[in-house]
This record gives sequence, structure tokens and C-alpha cells, in this order.
Amino acid sequence: MEYKWRCLIAVCFGTYMATMDFSIINVALPTLSREFDKPPDIVVWATLASSLMVTGITLTAGRVGDLYGRKRVYITGWIIFTVGMGIAGFAQNIEQLIAFRFFQAIGIALAIANGNAIVTEAFPANERGQALGTTGAVVGAGLMTGPIAGGIILEVFNWHAIFWLRVPIGLLAMTMAFLFIRPSEASDSNAPKKLDIPGAVTLFATLSTALLAVNRGTSWGWTSPQVLGLLGFSACSLTAFLLIESKVASPVISLALFKVRSYAVGVGSLSLNFLGQSSVTFLMPFYLEQVRDFSTGQTGLVIATVPLMMLILSPISGRISDRYGFVHQTTLGIAIVSVGLLSLATIQAETPIILVMARLAIVGIGTSIFMSPNSAAIMGSVPRDRLGTASASVATARNIGNASGLAMASAILVAVASSSAGFTASRITDLPPDAILQGVRTAFLVAGIASSTAIIASSLRGKQPIIAPIITQVAQAPAQD
Repeated sequence: MEYKWRCLIAVCFGTYMATMDFSIINVALPTLSREFDKPPDIVVWATLASSLMVTGITLTAGRVGDLYGRKRVYITGWIIFTVGMGIAGFAQNIEQLIAFRFFQAIGIALAIANGNAIVTEAFPANERGQALGTTGAVVGAGLMTGPIAGGIILEVFNWHAIFWLRVPIGLLAMTMAFLFIRPSEASDSNAPKKLDIPGAVTLFATLSTALLAVNRGTSWGWTSPQVLGLLGFSACSLTAFLLIESKVASPVISLALFKVRSYAVGVGSLSLNFLGQSSVTFLMPFYLEQVRDFSTGQTGLVIATVPLMMLILSPISGRISDRYGFVHQTTLGIAIVSVGLLSLATIQAETPIILVMARLAIVGIGTSIFMSPNSAAIMGSVPRDRLGTASASVATARNIGNASGLAMASAILVAVASSSAGFTASRITDLPPDAILQGVRTAFLVAGIASSTAIIASSLRGKQPIIAPIITQVAQAPAQD
């Protein structure tokens, strides 16, 4: 088997396991709440801790891979991830589990930040879309099958098994990476090798505080001092980060990358796509289980329509992109996603399930058409010594889009369902089915509208430089890479 295919198999296997980790723990939160006798707003940190850490350090992890070797960083990530899974299963209280999840997330960030870069380096440019389309399909499958796998494990075993059963898989991913992936080519020997620590710290502060504010906005109140304080701190950290990056010799993110239209538009469109797509994972269980009285297993099978479409069609979409190079394939894809989300806003309690699945299939088809050429455009827009940064940008944009979409969908669902029912319940599941249905429909409508804004962004794709005014002012001098 050619090296490029061995490399793709190794990265896809690891990517699936890493992305599944984001969602597999969610289904265990009620169980953890009972086991540790803690309220939901405390237990949720078992999943929030991972999201904050991964989002905050992924871009830095990508730069570390650029500087010190992507294979080395990728395997290190899998070692940390696997050790973290093993010790998390021994947690005696929720505080220990949260701490172990923080540690585990460092490994996830190191791995996913460099996955696309490793694949990009292994494949020639005319096959890159197909390869990245495959990894994109695996990401979607991992995010959406995590709750299914977690539910099955909890039915057969206990919450400890969610971590322990994945340790052998982590060891396998580590072994495959060691055997199948070659060390990355050395970057320019004259380039500085020193990691930008101040930039890494301010970037982590910017992204993690912003994500925490978005994630907790509904629970704490969007105008609460905590949320406003976090957003203000994030804005100050962002300003400091931009100033630092404009002056250091080897920045975490070269601000010059944002002058490249295909990079800037690709990252922005990706975030908007996942903002809309994440609403499917969050809203459909409420519709199927609370309105339609489906079991957890049946719900998982229905939602699996989206990743199934992605698994089947993303490699084909990438192959078409490689061969024909349609300029607006990404625009077509995000438009189809928006149509699918808007069609989900029309579901009723009695809508035949086959028609519900058809709507989900539209979302999956659109995502497949969009993801492959968009990822290829991002990875192809940067120099080789910045592939890790570009790969990390894809993962970070996905995380930000997911977090923002979940926060938006949950806020709308609670507000509309409570208003429709005429009272506010302590749990959304205590509201009547018709009120929940109204909330789900409205949330899908807003998600579809939000996702459709990416149509405009994606249609601006090209090679002429664009850059936001604030970054233009900060990055007057060429980046010193």
C-alpha cells in the first residue's frame, strides 16, 4: 500500500477517536450527576473543560508541529490522550474527573491540530481534496456517533467504561501513527525555532474566555457580570495577542495569512457551517425523544443519517473538486446545508420519519459538498512551513462554530418553548411536547438563517487579498516567518 494511503488511514482512525471524545461524554452527564451527587451546572465541566482546553491551545499546537515536527507532536498527543483516558476512569470525585479531562484535552489538541497537515503533506495537490474530504467525513462521523457509542456503553457497563474501553483504541492509534506516518519535512533552517509563548498565552485567554462566555451565556444570563466580564477580558486579550503577533519573529499565527482570501474566507465559512450543523446534534434528540417518543437507540439511528451521507459523499466531493476545480462548489454546499436546516424548521409532530431523515440527508449532502474543497483551499493557501497552523485553524474554527451553534440553539429552544408553554420549567424536558416542538422549529429556522450567511462569505472566495481593518492596522509590516 502506498504511503499516502497508510498515512490517511492512520490519521482518520485517530481523528475519529479524538472528535468522538467531544460528544461521547455528554450522554454520561446525568449519570455523573447521580454518581457524584453534583448539580448539572457542575457536572457539565466534565465536557466543558475539554472544549475550553482544545479550543484554547489547538492553534498553538499546530505551530508547535510546524516548528518541532508534526509526527512527533501528533504521537505525543496520543500518548497524553491515552494516559488521560486511563486515569480519568479512576476519578473519585467530579473535581478529579474535570482535572483529568483538562489533561486529556491537551493530547486531543496536539493530535487534531496536526492531522490535516500530515495528510496534506502526504498527498499531491491534485488529490488533496479527496483526502481531506475523507478526514472531514470522519470528523462528522466522530462528532455524531459519540452519543450513540456512549449510550451503548452506559447501558452495558458504567461510566468508568467510557474511558477504560477506549484505552486500547488509543494505544492502537498511537501504534498506527508510529508505523504509518513519516516525519515531516524540515522547514526553512534559517527560520526561528522559538515558540511564541506570550502569543500562545494571550491566544488561549482570548479563545477560552470567549468560548466559556458563549457556552454559559444561557445559564448565567447574557447580561450577567460573569458573561460580560469574560467577553471584555477576551476582547482585551485579543488586542494584546494581535499586538504581540505583529512584532515577534515566529508568531503563533502569521497575521499575513488573513490577507489571503482563500484562507480567511475558508476559515470563516467553516465556522458558520458548523454553527448551523451543530444544531442538528443538539435539537434532534429533543424532537425525537420528547415530541415523537423515540428511544435513545432509535434517535441515534435517525441522526446517523447526516454522518452516513458525509462518509459516503465527502471523498467523492473531494475527487470532483480535485478534478474539475469548481470555484463555487463550497458555496453550493453551504447553500444546500442552509436549505436542509430551513426544511427542518417545518417538521411537525406527525411528519413521517422518512421525510425527517430526508431533511437530515440534505444537511449531510450539503456538508459533504462543502467540506472537501473548503479544507483543501485552506490547506493549499499556506506555505509548507505553516501547514500545522492551517490544520489547527480548521479544528479551531470547527470548535468555535460548534460551541456557538450549541449556545444559540439551546438559548432559542428554552426561550421559545417556555414562552409557548406559558411557564419556565427547571428542565426543558418538563415542558409539553407541543412547546418543545415550537422551540425546535424556531431554533432550526435561526440556524438555517445563520448558516446561510456563509453563502455570501464563500462566494467571495478568490486569490485577491482581503483583511479586516483592525488586522490591517496591526500587521503593517510583513510577517517574519
